[in-house]
Amino acid sequence: MEKVKSELLRVLEEVLRGYGFSPVITWTLRFFLRNPYESTVIVNKEGNLEFMDRGSEKLFDLPEGGGKGVKITEFVPDSALPEALKTGIPSIGRVFNVKGIRRIGSTYPLIRNGEIIGSIGRLIFRSFEEVERINREMDRLKREVKSFHKTQKQQWSALYTFESILGTSEAIRDTKEMAKKVATTDVDVLIKGESGTGKELFAHAIHNFANRDKPFVRVNSAALPFDLVESELFGYVKGAFSGASTAGKPGKFELAHNGTIFLDDIDSLPLSIQAKLLRVLQEKEVERLGSTGVKKVHFRLVATTNQDVSKMVTQGKFREDLYYRIAKVTLHIPPLRERKDDISAYVDSFLNTINARFDTHFKGLSNEAFDCFLRYHWPGNVREVINVLEQACLKKWDGEEIPMSCLPSEVICSSSLCGRALSKGFKEEVKETERELILQALEKTGGNKRRAAFLLGMPRSTLYEKLKEHRVNYHP
Repeated sequence: MEKVKSELLRVLEEVLRGYGFSPVITWTLRFFLRNPYESTVIVNKEGNLEFMDRGSEKLFDLPEGGGKGVKITEFVPDSALPEALKTGIPSIGRVFNVKGIRRIGSTYPLIRNGEIIGSIGRLIFRSFEEVERINREMDRLKREVKSFHKTQKQQWSALYTFESILGTSEAIRDTKEMAKKVATTDVDVLIKGESGTGKELFAHAIHNFANRDKPFVRVNSAALPFDLVESELFGYVKGAFSGASTAGKPGKFELAHNGTIFLDDIDSLPLSIQAKLLRVLQEKEVERLGSTGVKKVHFRLVATTNQDVSKMVTQGKFREDLYYRIAKVTLHIPPLRERKDDISAYVDSFLNTINARFDTHFKGLSNEAFDCFLRYHWPGNVREVINVLEQACLKKWDGEEIPMSCLPSEVICSSSLCGRALSKGFKEEVKETERELILQALEKTGGNKRRAAFLLGMPRSTLYEKLKEHRVNYHP
């Protein structure tokens, strides 16, 4: 039978070529009858099999030609082929139960001179369960893509608003009002301030005030590897350098199109990059590394620095033309030592957050501890306030007030309480406080020195030195 089929196909190919059909057409007809992915069955007008491809014969464990003359319903009881014979209407994408497995198929009536002479059926060998698995996989991929887009949107979103910026001092109120006015324009902004003053919060708030739905792309200039700064900021094309992605990569300025690019610590950028940055700011166009073309971009630049950039200009460490380009509007965030009125608001807010993290219940500082806060000069600014409160909470653990004894020694020693800041008696008092804290830590940890050192915020070697210094011999 197989030889007969092959001979018939060969004759068919010759006839088709004789009528001018190309080899592609003739081979397509051959593939149609021997398609390994789909079955082909043909029945006459009585519903008896006239043709069944070899794949279908194997599916039903039949020898070659073993199905000829048999009713199709003997093999597929719910076959739609008899229905096509009666109605002359095709059935496409219907689910059939074949040998206990759901499969997808289609049936078509064969009509000659207005008379139905048979019907043809096509069945996908893949099971319906496999199709469902593919659909589930597609749904999973769609969810992943949706999640990726959501994550990407969150990644390029500003987190803070002006309500996030705490403080009621005149200095901070004036700075916030100036920042709000700037936020309604598209002018570039340079934010100056010492480390820990909250420059990043102002950058986020400026963007969110008028452009919340636009991209906000953050760049930590100081953290960019020197040899990757250009490709990170401006992007690169395929094959721009060894190890480059084959698809190329957009730079941060392209990602910030129609939004804001936030360059934190802009003073850290190399002079060679500063020159290209100036061109991008002036022309509003970027040229990817390795590319010969440019791309127009529209963005607002918000930059921060904790350095005296004007001094860096005179030293030749920062381009003068770039400095005047980014400093059209300059916001100065005053250090905490110049606005001590804000300390109370910071303590209340940060203690609420710390209590939630450490499962503590502190309502505030003792009067002596708060006086230390007011007298301390806070070189680390607001960030140092958070750090000191966390240390104090870890040392105390319970109670409603944080006593002065739980504060770091540098905060205590800065206070002039009782007018004895550097007196011998005060030094002895500090030593006694330190000894008491060590004993409390050992008691809380059952004598475990490693955990006690962690609670005290010091290396274990330092704790051993303190134990020797204070002659502490603790036994639980």
